[in-house]
Amino acid sequence: MSIFVRQHADRLAALLIFAMLVAAVLVGARTGWPAWTGGVAAWAALTLLWPGMDHRQRRQVWILVGIGVAAFVYAGYGSGQWPWQGVLTTNIALLGMLAGVSFLQLIGLEADDDSPRGVGALWRTVAGVHVFGAVINLSAIFIMADRMGGAKGPGPAQLNALTRGFLIGALWSPFFAATAVATTNAPGASLGVLAMWGVPLTVVLIALASMDVQRNPSVRDDFVGYPMRPSSLWVPTTLAGMVIAGHWIWPDWTTLAIVTLAAPIMTAAVIFARHGLGDGGSRIVRHAMHRLPAMRGELGLFLAAAVFATGLNALIGSSGVWLPMDHVGALEASLILAGMIALCIVGIHAVISITMVAVWLAPLQPDPILMAMVYMQCWAIGLAASPLSGVHLALQGRYGISGARLARGNWAYCAQGYVAAVITLFAIAAWRGI
Repeated sequence: MSIFVRQHADRLAALLIFAMLVAAVLVGARTGWPAWTGGVAAWAALTLLWPGMDHRQRRQVWILVGIGVAAFVYAGYGSGQWPWQGVLTTNIALLGMLAGVSFLQLIGLEADDDSPRGVGALWRTVAGVHVFGAVINLSAIFIMADRMGGAKGPGPAQLNALTRGFLIGALWSPFFAATAVATTNAPGASLGVLAMWGVPLTVVLIALASMDVQRNPSVRDDFVGYPMRPSSLWVPTTLAGMVIAGHWIWPDWTTLAIVTLAAPIMTAAVIFARHGLGDGGSRIVRHAMHRLPAMRGELGLFLAAAVFATGLNALIGSSGVWLPMDHVGALEASLILAGMIALCIVGIHAVISITMVAVWLAPLQPDPILMAMVYMQCWAIGLAASPLSGVHLALQGRYGISGARLARGNWAYCAQGYVAAVITLFAIAAWRGI
């Protein structure tokens, strides 16, 4: 393919990715806009960008798509139902957010020579990404990782620290999808009561996450963290403020939609103030034309994961129901959590396993607080161990570090976190008299 054709393909792909971003915002804003339009734009962009993808990424895409299609076809012929819409709608909100957050690279993310190092920097970074991630979600990881990595990009230890601190927010943050999924699938669970148990477990998991990273001597002394100074914190702080304000103004909007809209608006305001409308507009357009097509890795992995998840979801939905228990207490909840984490490790997203378990256990009418906490723990711990979680796919697409490698680096921490989670479940069961 000639350079001329390649450039025009990239420009068209950039426009399609921007169209996907707009569709993601409209869908998240509950306007009634059809979600499949974002998927069509994303798949069209991936088709144009496919020739420029790394061969390893292509192989992973083909594997995920192959497994997903096989599972979907098998389930479809068995049940007579073909719920294919997930191929066009799954992960579009995340991809839209990644496209929106990419504009933040234009402002305030320059590396400096005064990056904090050592154990203290590690603990502050894990706590910092947790606090900011609890409000602005996945965008906190990329804001901090871009700054921490400098020109070389962040290393596995840095990304593991950020991933752990971020996912722990699922235990209490009302801005996390995990809390909405948990309370929806455990009717009667109060977010306030869940936070009462989730916050102490959060403190324990942050400590476990940090101590696990610092056990490696080569990492402990050389770990480069995120500088917790006003000059470095203004980007995540401002974005967090915009997200909080957005939730107050538009309470029905999803957090991802607010972040997706807020990041480009914030960038445009800063760039126009610094460089004027003419030069600032040119900078934004150049960024869109060059950075958005560079999302080919994220596009390929997330869209392939959508096919994979759609196929597995159809397969699970066509299976029968078997109940090996007649009561859900602390022991049963602990075993269910272990099974859900295992499903995460093999690539089934927490959303799918939570929905499956909720339907599976509905005849037993389990305690809503106990089950909601299981669901939130699965999100916080299981996704850290999953090579196909959204956060690991995004990091692999952006920084080129294998999602499987990142997941394996979290397994020891997740095993420790599971023990802490089980202790919490037994405490809840005793408190609830189950």
